[in-house]
Amino acid sequence: MTEIPSLFAIILLPILIPILAVACILGRGSWGIQRFKSTLVLNEDSGLSEQGLLWVSILSPFLYFLALGVVSWDGYSVSVTSEGLKTFLSISALPLGALSLALPLSVLVSRFHATKQTAKQIKITQQKNNIDLFHSHRKELFSYFSQIGEIQYLDCLTGNFNVHPRVHKVFFTGRPEDGVPLVDEDAFKEIEGELSSARWQLDAIIRDKNPQLTYSLYLANFCSTIYRLSEKLGLPEIYVELAQKSLLVPTELNGREHMELLTVGKTTDEAVAAYRYAKGYFHNLCDFAGREQGSVEDGNLKYIDAGGKFKTINTERIIERLHQNEIQQAIAAKT
Repeated sequence: MTEIPSLFAIILLPILIPILAVACILGRGSWGIQRFKSTLVLNEDSGLSEQGLLWVSILSPFLYFLALGVVSWDGYSVSVTSEGLKTFLSISALPLGALSLALPLSVLVSRFHATKQTAKQIKITQQKNNIDLFHSHRKELFSYFSQIGEIQYLDCLTGNFNVHPRVHKVFFTGRPEDGVPLVDEDAFKEIEGELSSARWQLDAIIRDKNPQLTYSLYLANFCSTIYRLSEKLGLPEIYVELAQKSLLVPTELNGREHMELLTVGKTTDEAVAAYRYAKGYFHNLCDFAGREQGSVEDGNLKYIDAGGKFKTINTERIIERLHQNEIQQAIAAKT
């Protein structure tokens, strides 16, 4: 019965003793799974000499050599002669075989460690390349718009076509470490919807299709839509410069809610110019993204997009009339 414990000792102790010894010296963390894991798992952030697995692969074969040697050499005495050397080699085949494993095992560990370090370096290089690609995409967006230059809209609004930094974040998704960002289709479709709404709202105002609703359509709908567009597209020419020329109008929505709404300038030309600038800016953004326009526009409303036909659609300038009458009355009633 004593042979079984001895057998387990020969098999287990030569591997357990090095693990415990290396865990005490090179292990990290509290005693338990964490410390033994840090001993037996290769860490690419540390040098080869700090790898616990390397020392286990060297010490364990040596201890197996001693353990097996104790059994193999039992009953023999030391003889420093040629005959004694022959006898030693003949009875030590298994212990020496175990000892010879130290070299290939340590080489294998070093190869695995080098492979992990190489893989990490490749990952770091790829991450750096992805970050460079992401920022290059952003720089290209700025460069693309810088080639457009200033454009005058109806002599009342100058579009600079500068890119606000948040535009890239809003219309392109992805993290720098993931490389070139992707087009955020939902953001583009949202702007298309806003432009379409502003277009038909402006047409209804210019034509005065429903005189009873024209005032609220202009102030509560069209003006709000244009300012939302300018904020989302980052157009300070509208939400800062044109807003300074505009009026805050006390308004009662749904007969209950009191608030102040900002007009888009004071003239039809300023309203049309603001719309055209927002649309032109968005079309250039679509061109940069390589994206086709998703919505089909009504051909009857093309006069809003270019030219001066909007001035002849109606003999009366409706927006100017609103400013002279309803808007002035609202402001006067507040004061």
